[in-house]
Amino acid sequence: LLGLGDSEYTFFCNGGKTVDRRLQELGAQHFYDTGLADDCVGLELVVDPWIDGLWLALKEAFLLRKEKEGMSSVVDAVSSSLSAAPYLSSEVQNLKLEDEGVRSSDILSQKLVDINLVASAGDTEPSLVHSVPPVSQSALNIPALPPEYIEVQFQDTHGENPHLSSLISEGTTFEVPVTKAVQLTREDAIKTALLLELDIADTVFDYQPGDAFCVICPNNVNEVEELLQILGLSEKGEYFVCVKVKQGTKKKGAAHPQHIPERSTLKFILTWCLEIRSVPKKAFLRALVECTSDAGEKRRLQELCSRQGASDYTRFIRDSNVCLLDLLHAFPSCKPSLNLLIEHLPKLQARSYSVSSSNLYQPGKLCFVFNIVEFPACPARPASRKGVCTGWLAELVAPLLHPNKNTLDTEGGRSSSEKISIFARPNNTFHLPADPSVPFMMVGPGTGISPFIGFLQHR
Repeated sequence: LLGLGDSEYTFFCNGGKTVDRRLQELGAQHFYDTGLADDCVGLELVVDPWIDGLWLALKEAFLLRKEKEGMSSVVDAVSSSLSAAPYLSSEVQNLKLEDEGVRSSDILSQKLVDINLVASAGDTEPSLVHSVPPVSQSALNIPALPPEYIEVQFQDTHGENPHLSSLISEGTTFEVPVTKAVQLTREDAIKTALLLELDIADTVFDYQPGDAFCVICPNNVNEVEELLQILGLSEKGEYFVCVKVKQGTKKKGAAHPQHIPERSTLKFILTWCLEIRSVPKKAFLRALVECTSDAGEKRRLQELCSRQGASDYTRFIRDSNVCLLDLLHAFPSCKPSLNLLIEHLPKLQARSYSVSSSNLYQPGKLCFVFNIVEFPACPARPASRKGVCTGWLAELVAPLLHPNKNTLDTEGGRSSSEKISIFARPNNTFHLPADPSVPFMMVGPGTGISPFIGFLQHR
């Protein structure tokens, strides 16, 4: 059994797990381990090796059954299927909708005539932009080209962007001031940990120690400006855009993305709606191939989204946390359209944090602790970066951390009590016993000890 899911959802692969559990309850037995593929990092990372191993497992299962029941005809059938397996994936790749098959099948059989387009003679190690044999000399099995389904129209510059609360469907949002910031670690510590205090006295926000809450955060303003510049849309940033489904699209079930407002500026969409730091999936890379003019760059993008280049994709993109900006710098002839970004970039998710305080001990206050996430520079990412939310929060509270430093900007300064938008994310299982006389042991649940600060304060 192969289950498909997305780890961004609360119950990952719940459909597949439910079927698997129920089949076992009815007496079924595994002859091959259940696969659980995660669309968040790329289904093919599990699906491809799972399918490869299935044929041998089937053969062994039927051989075992043959010994018990003498099913020689079944074994012969499986053996013939096994010998045909190498051809099966390539045949499946050629199944396309209408005229898409003609264009894609040409790419499937394409071989690189001049290896120098991809790697020079001196390149012996692969990288994000260079490949080496056998990948550089292989015919490639690449995914089918995803059909376009979004159409973007620029409008005027008049109007107001929607409130951040309209982007959230999980509950009521509250805009609250940050009243205190403390650095908990020394300057020479490997990680920088900050404690922030929020004033919730004027809200109906309620919580218990053990609960979590979410912070609505923007993308880095400099990265948004950089992306606009690369796309050639710097002058369009303040223009309102209309996003709608493209007429005649071949995408099944095409719909307007729910995380994109009906009317907002381009800069608002790139700042608050799209996760521009997300690791591009292979389907996105496949679409970027069609936007790339340089032959060598086009070939390398094909390799990275191909079955043959799976290990390169894992090493140079997924494990290196490469994002769209990194790809556009690495492949300068790649010029994607705005509609392509809206189609493939996921929703910018609010970030979840554990409560580190008690409303009994500190009425009207909510505290939380976090480490500033650091992404060091690497060959695929020339400059280091901070986490989307933790980097933003650290910059936001810099005046509170360093009150004696001049933190005023050129546009007139920064308020001493910046506000952030939050919403509750209650936890029904991670709470103190109702009876205060009941003893308990606190064991770090994987997110550190910050939730236990609230437990201790509450007791």
